[in-house]
Amino acid sequence: MNLETQRKVGILEGDLAMRKLLQDLLNKEGYGVAVFSSPEELENADPTMDAMVASVTMLAGDGPLSLEGIKKNRPEMAIVLIPTAHEVEKARELVGKGAFSLVSRPFQPWELLHRIRRACELSEVRRQNQWLRRKEIKEANGEVRSIIEDEPTLDELEKRYIEIVLKKTGGRKDKASKLLGINRRTLYRKEREYGWVATYPNQPLSRVAH
Repeated sequence: MNLETQRKVGILEGDLAMRKLLQDLLNKEGYGVAVFSSPEELENADPTMDAMVASVTMLAGDGPLSLEGIKKNRPEMAIVLIPTAHEVEKARELVGKGAFSLVSRPFQPWELLHRIRRACELSEVRRQNQWLRRKEIKEANGEVRSIIEDEPTLDELEKRYIEIVLKKTGGRKDKASKLLGINRRTLYRKEREYGWVATYPNQPLSRVAH
């Protein structure tokens, strides 16, 4: 695994022996590993960390260093819990609050590695979704600026917005009318008013709507 594609996994564990075991296991698999002995140390951790393996006691509290607090600050990072036998129920509660999964101790190395690999894949998907949402918002804001920068009238602004929606939907009236919040009959009427559709059968259709 090269440095460009290396996935980063944190270990949040109070027990030194367990931290060492997990670190050795993940290093052998080619992960970039960061070790933390307390939640406070996460405040300066790499923000691009893909996943974290954590003991239940480290995340069971309240406030910014609890599971909820960490998820709020690092929503893309997936967390795998490694509870002891008497912590399983609490771990299930934490999974219900946003932890990705749990693997009870003593665990099989292959099982833990499988969950960590899936956690990293989930983190990657979340980051891609965030990027796409930001891209869509940026593009939408750019389009809004482009249709209002010459200070059009309300009628002209409506016309330009309908044109953008029709282009984005490929001229599909059902989809466009839903996005615009109007019925299809009103949309057809608007198109005729703007000269985008034929009034008579022998007239050509506009490229805007089709």
